[in-house]
Amino acid sequence: MKIYDVSVGLHPGMYIYPGDPEFLLTPLKAGNAYISSMFLGTHTGTHIDAPAHYFPNEKTIDRIGLDNLIIPVEVVTSPLLPTQNCKAVFFKNAAPLSMEMAEVLLLKGFKTVGCDTPSIGDDDVHRFLLKNEIVIIEMLDLSKISDGVYQMIALPLKIEGADASPARVILLDDML
Repeated sequence: MKIYDVSVGLHPGMYIYPGDPEFLLTPLKAGNAYISSMFLGTHTGTHIDAPAHYFPNEKTIDRIGLDNLIIPVEVVTSPLLPTQNCKAVFFKNAAPLSMEMAEVLLLKGFKTVGCDTPSIGDDDVHRFLLKNEIVIIEMLDLSKISDGVYQMIALPLKIEGADASPARVILLDDML
C-alpha cells in the first residue's frame, strides 16, 4: 500500500487567496515546553468548504458528513472527465469548473469534488455545488499523483460553526 499526502504545507509566505489573511506561525515558550500560536484563515492551504461558506444558515464544517470525506476518489487530468464509478473526483491541472460541468457532476451523483487550484470555480459554481451538498476541496497538491482511483481520507479540523477548514488529505492505493 502506498500513502500519498496531497495536502499543501502551511508556512509563512505561502500562497494565500487574495484578500484572505496571511498565515502566521509564532513560536512561544510555555514553562519548560514550546508551543506555537497560529493565525490563518479557514481557507488557508488545502481546505474543505462547507455550505456555510456561501449560505450562513447551512451546514458548517463540523457538520459535514465524514462519509463524503473517506471514500474512493478518481483523479483525472483536466479536461478529462471521471470514468469510474466513484462518488468523488479530483481534477489535476484544473481549470475553473463550469456551471455545466457542476450540473453533470450533480446528475452523476458526485458527493465530493476537489482541485489543485485555489478555487474550484466562480461564485455561482461554489453556490451550486454547496447548495447541493457536494463537498469542495481546494488547493490539493496532485503534482506527483497519476490519474486513477484511490481511497481518499480528507479530514478538516472540527471547528464548530466555521465555513471551511484547513485539511490533511491523503490518498491510498491498493486498498480498493
